[in-house]
Amino acid sequence: MLTNLSDYSLSEYGNMIADKTRIDPYAYALKAAIRPDSVVLDIGAATGIHALLACKFGARQVYAIEPSEAIHLAREVARVNGFLDRIQFIQNLSSHVTLPEPADIIVSDLRGALPLYGQHIPAIIDARQRHLAADGLLIPRRDTLWAALVEARNVYNGLIEPWQSPYGLDMAPVKQLVLNSWDTAGTETIRPGNLLTEPQLWATLDYTSIKDPNVANSNLVYEARRDGIAHGWLLWFDAQLTEAIGFSNGPETDKIAEVYGRAFFPLLEPVPVAEGGPINLSIGAELVGEEYIWRWHTRFLSAAEPGQIRADFDQSSAIDDSLYAGRLAEHITGFRPSLVQDGEIDRFILGKIDGRATVKEIVTTLQSRFPGHFHDEPQAIRYVYEFGRQYSR
Repeated sequence: MLTNLSDYSLSEYGNMIADKTRIDPYAYALKAAIRPDSVVLDIGAATGIHALLACKFGARQVYAIEPSEAIHLAREVARVNGFLDRIQFIQNLSSHVTLPEPADIIVSDLRGALPLYGQHIPAIIDARQRHLAADGLLIPRRDTLWAALVEARNVYNGLIEPWQSPYGLDMAPVKQLVLNSWDTAGTETIRPGNLLTEPQLWATLDYTSIKDPNVANSNLVYEARRDGIAHGWLLWFDAQLTEAIGFSNGPETDKIAEVYGRAFFPLLEPVPVAEGGPINLSIGAELVGEEYIWRWHTRFLSAAEPGQIRADFDQSSAIDDSLYAGRLAEHITGFRPSLVQDGEIDRFILGKIDGRATVKEIVTTLQSRFPGHFHDEPQAIRYVYEFGRQYSR
């Protein structure tokens, strides 16, 4: 039994399916959109819930794309439910796949706590351009991101207290990293009463037209709506799956989608604010490789003396990356990489892909060469077959 599948365990996949705040709107959106002749593409299919629902609601053909081992469970669940003849499972990245026909509907949920996460947006752009029919539908259609200044002492202290001189030790370098990172821990406790400003929409991600995964700095001007102590910025998003169906992960929502949470961007230190006090926020995110670099610049101004700056914090998650780059500079040139056994196995299989050997023949020699690596022959066959699909014609 596969109990750990790529980035998620079975229990984590189960929690995603049980999260009705998220799953129910997706199910309603699919049911409303699917017609008897619909072709549906499920990107990041995982254990297959969206693909299975698409079949249940009458789709003619479903393509389920998932790079992890979870796809094998999805295939088995489809077989049990009698959908195997209508779902084609593809273990790969959607950007590496060419479908035999355009999709009428593309459904995906590749977000993290925020939609600006990893290769989410590049994958959607590619799928829209290469896989979607001319009059096709994207689910989700649009995400809007919001930000508000919050008083959240417990959330803030939860971030910094482990680094407040434990046993008399100076942990300032780690504390600096923590305060230049964002987190989701404890944000479910932040409610409307914690907000010090009115929320402002700072980015709209329209997946029907978006071309750039980066969000340029948005310069937002706020005014404190009450006296309090500012600890950081709360970010969340509203999802519009179709024109009529969506959900929100905002602080006014009684039950948030736990898959996402909310994002807390701390200040370098707490700042007292007075009602009517002006606050400026500049925030943006840039995709670098597989990760986003976030920058947020907060400026607290005096209400009594216009133009006087009370506090000015320029923060960036790039601080962590710069420290990592420094470590690389020290060690990368002298590093002598060597293959682990997984790499040896992949190299061995590549050497056997010559257009003459069958999968069965490759598996036989593979198991002889690496005994005990695969728990049974069917697992080895699946691995060689899926590996071969990526690197052969």
